[in-house]
Amino acid sequence: MGKPGLDRCMVDAMMNIDLHPHPALRWFCTLAWTALVLVTLLQSSSQPVIGPAAPPGEPPLEREILLTVGHVVAFAGLTLLWWWGLSAHTTSPSALLMAVLIALLIGIFSELAQANVPDRAASWFDLLVNGLTIGATAWWIRQRFF
Repeated sequence: MGKPGLDRCMVDAMMNIDLHPHPALRWFCTLAWTALVLVTLLQSSSQPVIGPAAPPGEPPLEREILLTVGHVVAFAGLTLLWWWGLSAHTTSPSALLMAVLIALLIGIFSELAQANVPDRAASWFDLLVNGLTIGATAWWIRQRFF
């Protein structure tokens, strides 16, 4: 089972992780994630920059579920990282409000822009998933960190 002191030491080390690194690192992570999300959302399905090409025709249910999970991960990450980056410069509630607005704007912009990408289309369902994910992530941040 191990030494009791060692287990406590590991827990103490995990609890002392610095969540407030230098602002430059916060911004690097935030902007890198934002760029990855935008490239992924705005690329052509038949000739993607990232990932395999989508097969022609209507996607099967499994692929739709995977794409929806991708939206959840992308927009939860956007909301969390923008809040984290902005909270280095302003109060946590202000940072959260700005993060929500930025994530919503990215969600709206990316869906509208997809209408201009060959073999892509804007989706009300994706926009709804993005908005619900942003709201749920903001609620979680508020419950956990405020």
